[in-house]
Amino acid sequence: MDDDSRQSPETAERLVGQSSAEAFLATAWSSGKLAHGWLLTGSEGIGKATLAYRFAKAILATAGTHDPRGADLPGLDMPASLPEIDINHPVARLIVAHAHPNLEVIRRSVHPKTGKMRSEITVDEVRKALKFLHNTAVDGGWRVVIVDPVDDMNRNAANALLKALEEPPKRCLFLLVNHVPGKVLPTIRSRCQVLQMPSLSEPDTREVVEAVAPATDPASIDGVIPLADGSPGRALALLDADAPGLDRQLAAIMQSAEAGGTAKALDLAEQVSRANATVAFRTTGQLLARRLMRHSKDAATAQARNAAARLWFELAERFRETENLNLDRRHAVMRACLDTREIVARRQ
Repeated sequence: MDDDSRQSPETAERLVGQSSAEAFLATAWSSGKLAHGWLLTGSEGIGKATLAYRFAKAILATAGTHDPRGADLPGLDMPASLPEIDINHPVARLIVAHAHPNLEVIRRSVHPKTGKMRSEITVDEVRKALKFLHNTAVDGGWRVVIVDPVDDMNRNAANALLKALEEPPKRCLFLLVNHVPGKVLPTIRSRCQVLQMPSLSEPDTREVVEAVAPATDPASIDGVIPLADGSPGRALALLDADAPGLDRQLAAIMQSAEAGGTAKALDLAEQVSRANATVAFRTTGQLLARRLMRHSKDAATAQARNAAARLWFELAERFRETENLNLDRRHAVMRACLDTREIVARRQ
């Protein structure tokens, strides 16, 4: 269920489950202690980019009335949240149209020759984006740079960003979205205020999913919420991949006799190995890992527990290598299903 009308971080009107992170930013902004660089870190799909855009809207929409350095805020109490900027506000509309002169967003782009999305953010893209820092802000206010995510930068691109962070222009704010802490250069991390954002509770995850995809069958949402690990973005990806349907197919494989299970595993492997089924391929690996995790916890003997745990970790590496090295996905899924079935069938 892929819906192009879904909300994006630019258009989201609410940020659910991240009130503490938002209050931290709002307090820093109002106290005159705002760092010029912020690393918003946490699991993918929990609202980091949404918070970055909310902060950008607040700063750009209140230019001249709010000063993040505190100069125009005498006696202001520390706020619990950022000011709400209506979606029809001129600044919000410019941001949604990717046309605000004081906001630059750095992210992967489409290669002009191949027409495909680049696999990384290149140094040329970073240098081109950062040229606007040499100009004065249109209204004399602030300039904001959002990198979404900083994880996608290659080494040269990261070094180009680092130079800007080391010598930031006045009244410039960098908001770096980060899914995997280990993918950020230590030198970039050291020049930013790190804001760790938590995964959401299951009720908050459900609230976001229902708001973003209101036409979704509630039973399907029930099926993905426990698999989403507190990430609405992951829940939506699981819905797109029909994770509940994939899990039912895996259950049938595990419960079938050997010949029937092999045939069902082959059908599933064919289904999730097509060129346009990458999310389904990844989801199958994650669902198998989840089954092995449960089996390891519930196993009656140490031998059974260790066997399930070994295969659990091994499958993660198999699926990662298959995708990264462009190996045979059908073979990987088929083997993973049968190996998992063998472990589960022992029922020790």
